[in-house]
Amino acid sequence: MSRNIAEKSTVTITEAESGIRKTEAGKLIFTRWRNQNGAFLIRRDRLTAMAFPDGSKVGGIYLARVANVVKNINACFVEIQPGEICFLSLKDAQFPFLTNRPYDGRILEGDELPVQVIRDAQKTKQPSVTAHISLANDYFALTADTQKAGFSAKLDKEQRSRLKHQLEETGILNNGRLVPPERGIPGNSDAVPPEGRYHPALPTEMPLPGLIVRTRAAELAEAPAEQLSEQFRLLWKEYTGFFRDASHRTCFSCLKRTDTIADLMGRILNQLMDASEFSELVTDDPLLYPQLEEYCREHLPGKALRLYEDALLSLSKLYSLDSRVEEALSAHVWLKSGGYLLIQPTEALTVIDVNSGKYEGRKEDAFLKVNLEAAEEIARQIRLRNLSGIIIVDFINMKEGKSRVEVMDCLKDKVRHDKVKTTVVDMTPLGLVEITRKKITKPLREIVAGR
Repeated sequence: MSRNIAEKSTVTITEAESGIRKTEAGKLIFTRWRNQNGAFLIRRDRLTAMAFPDGSKVGGIYLARVANVVKNINACFVEIQPGEICFLSLKDAQFPFLTNRPYDGRILEGDELPVQVIRDAQKTKQPSVTAHISLANDYFALTADTQKAGFSAKLDKEQRSRLKHQLEETGILNNGRLVPPERGIPGNSDAVPPEGRYHPALPTEMPLPGLIVRTRAAELAEAPAEQLSEQFRLLWKEYTGFFRDASHRTCFSCLKRTDTIADLMGRILNQLMDASEFSELVTDDPLLYPQLEEYCREHLPGKALRLYEDALLSLSKLYSLDSRVEEALSAHVWLKSGGYLLIQPTEALTVIDVNSGKYEGRKEDAFLKVNLEAAEEIARQIRLRNLSGIIIVDFINMKEGKSRVEVMDCLKDKVRHDKVKTTVVDMTPLGLVEITRKKITKPLREIVAGR
């Protein structure tokens, strides 16, 4: 018995479909994954970073109450919402803004103060907060933990010099210190605030902040100084208004939310990636699209934005997000050379073992090649998996000192692009390298396990 089998029709990919699949210049994808909102950076067809904003409070500001002070660990525990306790190091509360009494150099049980979440809860550890409130826009950040002006490390020497000159010309800075607009008079040395963290001319003894000049300020380096000054004054108005508002709010109030698209994008661009890593934003959420459109118009004018509307093929399936995430959770990571990484998280640290695998070649040259490829991949995996704390890397042992230096230089160069502070310590004679990375949010394995 025979049957006719219809010839398979040719699938034609349109130019638009072909374009959306290309990720050479990087695409930032916003879609649902396992019933959660997610942001995925895909660059050169590789998943580079991802974020699941639901449930994260990092960046949020709350009017908290001190539950108890533990002097032997130089810290206290504060309640940001009924029953939600957070850890506050007293080093991060040297100049707090108390709303229930004048600050006298002490923090006492029952005190009320605004705190900002800097780290989500991890395993058995409570969320961490700071009393040094920071607010930012695209060009500046005001932070209450310093009185000095700082510049983004991505600004070159010429840009820093030009921006510093503009800020001093407009009276925002004087001798490297911030001058509050209420007292700022260009050319007047008396405008410098007196020593001390509180300024009598500011509202309700608001802590005098320091200024951080962000990377995008370079866009205004060639513009008239008034444009830079206007951006600063807008942020200063928000900063002073925040403390005026906080002084009249009740305990446990949320003073700054983290669930708006501006907050979400701010966290993504501050903590996970740089805007230069993607050229287009894509979403299949029709409710999110107009919010992204407004954000891009104001903050990312050079980026394309696309609303994906194919009902037959979801955005998650189009970019194979399931398999990409599963790959990011695998213990084995294969290298193009035939070598591989073995990534093993433990309770105290994460161990990454580099193996030559199937790679064949002259010993020293072969080991150097695999180690160099591994160094680049390790930097990507640390960021992708959001590994933090202590990370020990066991590179393949190399006899020549210049080979070890080359591998270390490569690793340091690659982790330098990580938005989270990452430090490469040193390499031992056995090829062990210690890396430390600041803890901010949960590692990927914990986030996915909860989905």
